[in-house]
Amino acid sequence: MNRDHNEEPLGDVIDRLLKAYGLEEGYYAAAIITYWEKMMGPAIARRTKGVKLHKGKLIITVDSAPLREELSYASERIMQKVNRQIGHRIVNSVELK
Repeated sequence: MNRDHNEEPLGDVIDRLLKAYGLEEGYYAAAIITYWEKMMGPAIARRTKGVKLHKGKLIITVDSAPLREELSYASERIMQKVNRQIGHRIVNSVELK
């Protein structure tokens, strides 16, 4: 039995399927929520009330005005951390509420 060797990494196949079925953003949004504490640390994760991804914008809801102000200065670093953790440039901007 002769098989063609059209092998490709499983990660690439999954990425293509997610994109083809329009599930890419939902998948990555769930991954961001899963890794949020690891990326931001337990102190910030405890004070975060919500994290959403909508059309490339990461929307972070926090319960503290001083923390919101501090995170606003670090929004570029947050965006880079998330994209690095996910392995794709999925977040283009950060909004704090």
